[in-house]
Formats: sequence, C-alpha cells, structure tokens
Amino acid sequence: MLIKLSHNLSEHTPFYSSLPKPKLNQIYDLAKGDTCNSYYFTTSNHAGTHVDAPRHFNPQGRAITDYQLDEFVFTRPTVLDVPLHESELIQPSHLEPALAVTPLQSDILLIRTGFGRHRQDERRYVDQGPGFGPDAASYLMATCPALRAIAMDFPSVSALAHEEAGAAAHRIFLGCTAYADRPILLIEDALIPDDLPTLQRITLMPWLFDGLDSAPCTLFAEAAPHA
Repeated sequence: MLIKLSHNLSEHTPFYSSLPKPKLNQIYDLAKGDTCNSYYFTTSNHAGTHVDAPRHFNPQGRAITDYQLDEFVFTRPTVLDVPLHESELIQPSHLEPALAVTPLQSDILLIRTGFGRHRQDERRYVDQGPGFGPDAASYLMATCPALRAIAMDFPSVSALAHEEAGAAAHRIFLGCTAYADRPILLIEDALIPDDLPTLQRITLMPWLFDGLDSAPCTLFAEAAPHA
C-alpha cells in the first residue's frame, strides 16, 4: 500500500502573506473552442510541500538537481511524535524521549507535531507555526549519523516568530557549519497523519528544474504488509 505524505499544490496552499501565492492561469480552453486545455502556473519553489536542498542556505551546497534518484529513496524511516504549541521551537529536550526508543540508524525522520491539523487556518498555520531551534538541529545531526532527510508537518524549519533561530537551524542541517560533509534534505509542510502504519520505504519526488536550490515535491511511503 502506498501512502501520500505530501499536500497537493494549489491556489489555496497556505503561504506567507508577504509573498505571492501559487497562481493558475488557463491559456487554452476546450469550452471556448480551443483545440485543447492548457495552463500556466506560477509559484515559489518554497510553497506547499517542498524540499530544501543545501544550496538554499549554502552557496557551495548541492542544488536539488545535483542529486541522484537513488538518493531520494529512504529505507529506514522513523516517525517521531513531538507535540508542539504555536510558535514553539523544538529543543533537544523534546527529542530525547522519542530518540531513546528510536533506531539511531534511521535515514529519514518524520517529525509529527500535530500542527498540521491547523493547515486550513492559513494565518495561524503559517504565522504561528512551530520550528527548530539550532540546539535541536545540532542534537539530531550528532545523534543520528545515518540521517539523510527530515520531514515535518509544519510550514518551515524557521518559525516566523523566531526567524534567526530558524536560519541557524537551517544552516546546521544544510551543511553550512560543522556538518558540511553530510548535509540533509528538509521536507517542509509534509502530510504526516496520526494513523500511519509501519512504514518500510519512503520516496521523495522533487520537481527537477535546473537552477533551483530547492523544489516542490511529492512524498510517499510504502507500508509494511499486514502479518
């Protein structure tokens, strides 16, 4: 069974109020006598479910198109439940209890905070979303040596209420500091349901548009078969 872990991109995707939202324009329309239907769409590459590659913060880092396809497949996924309040930053103390019973060789972590339930309330979800503190980013990088990606059910590693802390966390995850030899991918605004079964494999499918630091993406998982 395949399980989608990403949201569809649309004109209703919650996004920052200071930036243009995704926009769909129809240029050919069968209903108007054209020979086909066709559209143009415009969007930020950081709108909706998307993946941050190292070049998002690191000018020497890899762009999303620098990755091989097999680097987008993860075979040791782990879900971490980390309940958070509005604008709260993840700290090591949030992660330590969950990681105490988690295989440290996981290659992708799904951080489930429950904040995704507010996604229909755009301003609450975007403007008051939680994020990572830099200490938590350093803790995860030090504790999980096989980690290659993190997915999260909130808009960004950077909480709007704590932008400097979020930028510092981004830089740690994306290899700008101590972990330049093993930066990880950051999948923001992911869909992580409460009732997930045991997951065997997760596949990331980013838009491969030359020149992008990061990209909108589809994320899906393969569930373990029932015994």
